[in-house]
Amino acid sequence: MLKYRTMWTASLMSMALACAAEGEGRGAGDPVGEDRGAGASLGTFEFTYYWVALEASYNGAKNTSVYDSQCTKLATVPRKFWDALKLEGTGKLNDGRMLNYAGACGCARSPCFKALGADKPWGEGVQSRALEPYRSIAVDKTKIPYGSWMYIPELDGQVMPGDAPWGGWTHDGCVLAADTGSAIIGKHIDFFVGMKSSYTSLINELGLESVTVHQGGTLCTGAPPVQPDDGGGSGDDGDGGEVDTNSVCFPGADGSGNTCLPLAFPGTPTGYSYPSPLNANYRAPVAYLDLDAVDVNTKLSPNFTLGEFASRSKGRYAVVQPHAIVRMQELRDQLGSIRVNSGYRSPNYNSSVGGASSSRHMFGDGFDFVGNNVSLTTAENACGSHGGFLVEYSSHVHCDWRGDDLDASFFGAVAVAHDDALDLAAFTAHLHEDGGVWTAPAQGFDEGEPMRRWRALDAAGDVIVETTGESFAPPTDAARLEVTVGAVVELAAELDPGMRE
Repeated sequence: MLKYRTMWTASLMSMALACAAEGEGRGAGDPVGEDRGAGASLGTFEFTYYWVALEASYNGAKNTSVYDSQCTKLATVPRKFWDALKLEGTGKLNDGRMLNYAGACGCARSPCFKALGADKPWGEGVQSRALEPYRSIAVDKTKIPYGSWMYIPELDGQVMPGDAPWGGWTHDGCVLAADTGSAIIGKHIDFFVGMKSSYTSLINELGLESVTVHQGGTLCTGAPPVQPDDGGGSGDDGDGGEVDTNSVCFPGADGSGNTCLPLAFPGTPTGYSYPSPLNANYRAPVAYLDLDAVDVNTKLSPNFTLGEFASRSKGRYAVVQPHAIVRMQELRDQLGSIRVNSGYRSPNYNSSVGGASSSRHMFGDGFDFVGNNVSLTTAENACGSHGGFLVEYSSHVHCDWRGDDLDASFFGAVAVAHDDALDLAAFTAHLHEDGGVWTAPAQGFDEGEPMRRWRALDAAGDVIVETTGESFAPPTDAARLEVTVGAVVELAAELDPGMRE
């Protein structure tokens, strides 16, 4: 749902899991989840709820505009509904359209939103995941990785309020980490209940303020259903056929998915010492493309060659994940001509240029690029709209798909448990004021100076000035200051206009 309070711009992975836990609802007297296949306990978590905001629930004059990322007005709504939409991240208009958070923007009012299709009737979370009432939870990804199934025994055996199919069934305790929010910090989960009325029913019946969270284990697992715009996938196709483990296939020049390149299995070559695996999406590859044995002019997609993502000067062996190429082609289709500045980096090369120790460039799904005919802002918005985790620098956009499952052709089967996750994006910044001039010193941006987008808002919440730069002096009538650093960190400060006149 990507609630506005979210501080991280998240990344596209189709919601590739569906709950397959079987059996009847379990009562409080049944065995603890571990006895039936749930994983280890992660401890006690704060437990809160969120839902879809409904325009129909808010009276008042329609005096507040809602914009999309291109600054096209989507609707004019009551201010209180806009506030609820901004908080919850998803809201339903009276005309039936479902709007979802699309990120900070430079329009007359920020953040911006997008209209969702029929495939996401309850909203959209991180990585373009379709949210599902009573299944989706918002998490802090440093505690629970996105896409992870969790087991909550306090929910097991409870009947969910509402009408079928989304309500009226007995919960099995299995929930999916599908969303996040800046208020979701540490051991805290937000339970998506669909409608506010469901929250009222649950809080009255359960009264839960904290729950015990277990890893899903074998109790909470699922088969990957086909998702819209999934772009294919990797691994077992589910039909019992043989999977070629000696090659990896890309969309190719015609987009058919039949451009296959041989894989090399060199063990651990010199210069390829990856950090110890920290979770399922940060582990060393077991196979590579040997750039001495394949043609770097091979078209991986209609508009990109292998050589645009992997260079022999950065290591003989390379990893280029097919699902990331699918997304880059989608960006190319939207933006027109794209120049890729940096693709795969071997660990040694990454270290030599000062890259982060966990840089996604080493995993073959992170790329730096610029759009040759569009602004950085347009390129940034495109990355986010296609599920990328983006970082906006002053000269380029970094876009990666760190939340998507790693391609099994390169990384093999998952062999690392979803324990305490790596801090996937250690980007930080803080506001500093000196003589009426504000700066936002930042750390963790290892590829250059992050872009800072400043906004000054009046007391009504309307943008009166917006600009970019390392520093900003808001006008004297500004009541609020906002800055987005690298399109990743969002900061704000309340101002007192009277004190600055």
